[in-house]
Amino acid sequence: MNKLVVFVNNEIVFEFDRDLTFEDQQLAYLDRMDSDMESGIKIQGELLVNPDSQQRATFVVMNLIKALQQENEAVISASCAYLVNRHPALIEVHANDHADTVKIELIEEK
Repeated sequence: MNKLVVFVNNEIVFEFDRDLTFEDQQLAYLDRMDSDMESGIKIQGELLVNPDSQQRATFVVMNLIKALQQENEAVISASCAYLVNRHPALIEVHANDHADTVKIELIEEK
C-alpha cells in the first residue's frame, strides 16, 4: 500500500492510504478547506494572511495532530485527504515537540 505516514516525536502514530480515490463531495470539501484558509490562518500564534501551499499544509498538519490526540476520525480523515490530494508527493509528516513549540517537517518522494 502506498502510504502517508504520520510521525509524532519519531513514532508512527497513523498511516493513510495515498491511493484512495476521492468522490466529488469529498473533493468539494477539500476545496472548502482551501477557501476557508484564504482569509488567513494562525500557526503557532502568528496570523498568516493569504497563506501559501506549504503554510496551508503545516496548518492542516497541526489540526491533524490535534485530531489524533482527540481521536477525531472525521478530522483525521479530512486532514490526510487534504494532504495527499494537495501534495501528491508527500509520503511522511513529522511533528516533534521543541520547547513550547511543535516543529513540522513534510517529506516528499524523490
